[in-house]
Amino acid sequence: MSGSGRLVVVSNRLPSTLSPNGRVEEGAAPVGGLVTALSSALEQRGGLWVGWSGRMGDRSGESPSLEMQGRIQLAAIDLTRSENNLFYNGFCNRTLWPILHSFPFKMAVRHDSYRSYVRTNRVYAKVVASLLKEDDTVWVHDFHLIPLGHELRKLGWKGKIGFFLHTPFPPSEVFTVMPWARQLLDMILDYNLFGVHTRGYLRNLFDSLADELDGVTIGNTFVSGGRSLQAGAWPIGIDAEGFRKMAVARQESTTGSYVHEISPDHQIILGVDRLDYTKGIIQRLITFEHLLERYPALRGKVSLVQISAPSRSRVPEYVEERQQVDQLVGRINGRFSVAEWVPVRYLYRSIPQDELVAFYREAQVCLITPLRDGMNLVAKEFVASQGDDPGVVVLSKFCGASETMKQALIVNPYDVETTAEAIHRALKMSRRERTSRWNSLMEDISTYTASAWSDSFLDELETEAGG
Repeated sequence: MSGSGRLVVVSNRLPSTLSPNGRVEEGAAPVGGLVTALSSALEQRGGLWVGWSGRMGDRSGESPSLEMQGRIQLAAIDLTRSENNLFYNGFCNRTLWPILHSFPFKMAVRHDSYRSYVRTNRVYAKVVASLLKEDDTVWVHDFHLIPLGHELRKLGWKGKIGFFLHTPFPPSEVFTVMPWARQLLDMILDYNLFGVHTRGYLRNLFDSLADELDGVTIGNTFVSGGRSLQAGAWPIGIDAEGFRKMAVARQESTTGSYVHEISPDHQIILGVDRLDYTKGIIQRLITFEHLLERYPALRGKVSLVQISAPSRSRVPEYVEERQQVDQLVGRINGRFSVAEWVPVRYLYRSIPQDELVAFYREAQVCLITPLRDGMNLVAKEFVASQGDDPGVVVLSKFCGASETMKQALIVNPYDVETTAEAIHRALKMSRRERTSRWNSLMEDISTYTASAWSDSFLDELETEAGG
């Protein structure tokens, strides 16, 4: 990784949410490949991570609280309750999130929330600008902060700024349904380098730029009115070796686990998601119900363990999603349960990573069927956690992971019958075929790790992207 200056990472929220007394809040530990990758990059070269503290006060925190964790300095920004409601719950979660995931019919159109989105990005930009040094490299993350590069340029910053979008980027005819599509696309041109997870998202980005702005795409660069944007696809990975070691340690531990309450005679189908309408949990439950109808021999022999971490519980669309999931779980268990067997084990809570690997290790099938997902690291975590008798990944074609995880069983989650057949095939698959598929998947995730992802993007930003 090139570059002699600091790396400055900006995300909506810090990787560990700081409470007023400076301690990490319980349950706020970072999860996933993003934190693994960025923490490693920041530790290597020294750096700064700027994000929301999780606190809400009377005034925006343009004077952030600073704390050192090793070689990483954390700069925590406070937001007002109004900013949190309009910026985060409003524009980010009710406008951008659905449009980026190709759910335009769920999009809320409120001009006050868009104005708050821009204003809040201005707050972030002022904090970042006050902390920057001349040779710093800025790396902005995700849809909450699309205008941040534009706001930094307005404040006079001329150094390198990269951006990475961790959601999908939808087709142009979907994205441009949003009234502010043109404004956001114009702001994107203030970045030197824009990253997405897949080649398909990259095509969609260039199509939207071409449709809304007066410019041309040359290779991986969009040029418009004397401004240019370089963009590329970098699929994020995980720390595969770290997950493998964690899974082995968990297996050797004498600590009990919920998963051990399930009879060893039962095969386990595992779903792990945030409770979000993009994750296809409703379709997954309907598919499992169809599986039990279509293959009655499986009754009493297979259990679906669905872990759903609470998410955005005050947003109406998520309240409705939870109600529908609860009703479906009740319906399936009411139809098929017998004294010694409950078909669906539903856990509505967050599971710590060191406990989650026990579920990964014991499951015969990991059912990952989002209706749309930027990448989905659960698929990779499951593979890394497997032992000598590996399970099978059943994976939606609509998540970014499907672009490289070709040895999974790829399905269309809207097609209930065919997806149920794929689950049945996974449950009956020979050990030889399972092992062959797992070896190929493991080679891929061991090569394209979280650290390789961040190093590759930063090398491109610092050596190739203009600025």
